[in-house]
Amino acid sequence: MPSSGLSAARLKRVLARFCDDVAAEPLSFFSEADLQGMLYAKLIAEFPDQASTSYARGPNSKGKYTTGLVHREYGAGGGRRIDISLFDPEAIATIDGPNLMAGRRYLKPRFAIELGTEKSLDTAGHIDRDLAKLSTATERGYLLHFFRDVTRADTGTRRRKATEQRLRKIFRLPVRSTQVPPNVVALFFLLRVARSHKKILGKCELFIPESGKWQKVNLQRVRGKVLDRLA
Repeated sequence: MPSSGLSAARLKRVLARFCDDVAAEPLSFFSEADLQGMLYAKLIAEFPDQASTSYARGPNSKGKYTTGLVHREYGAGGGRRIDISLFDPEAIATIDGPNLMAGRRYLKPRFAIELGTEKSLDTAGHIDRDLAKLSTATERGYLLHFFRDVTRADTGTRRRKATEQRLRKIFRLPVRSTQVPPNVVALFFLLRVARSHKKILGKCELFIPESGKWQKVNLQRVRGKVLDRLA
């Protein structure tokens, strides 16, 4: 049975707060590493427990090393690393070496999270690689990608039209063609941060693969919208 310390409901609330924070302040990150750090800090605050491994502290020692429930860049085999992995104490108890492995295999996380930004040069490839890693989660994987539109151009201008065509090619179309496995929840955000209008309609757009549509989301309702999707 999953431990009471690692709660799916609590994880969903953390993810919703994280998405809300990024949508409200899209300059909060420079790279994917920043997003990892922001989310990791929230998760550690929510799940601070340490669990016992099976790795003895010394020869003939009854004491065992401990490790946290949340880890960054944990192995997924084949030289791959998962952005953030969350484990139950029961899984951690099988660890018998310093590389946090059970024998020669990496543990399968109960929950796995992959993040992405507009700085990826190949959106479709990035998503496919992320989904392959997330499929290793025993309960649920979460794919969260944030793409920032940084072009300062008014609606109807040549530059705005060119930007929208570019966004469609490099982000909207690859996202629309994504085939998400049953055990993965995917959310894609398009955040407009540099439009020259005093008021920006569609400052946050959200794509949910199951709906097949981009939805304009009021920034005050991002958290609720994400929670609805994660439920």
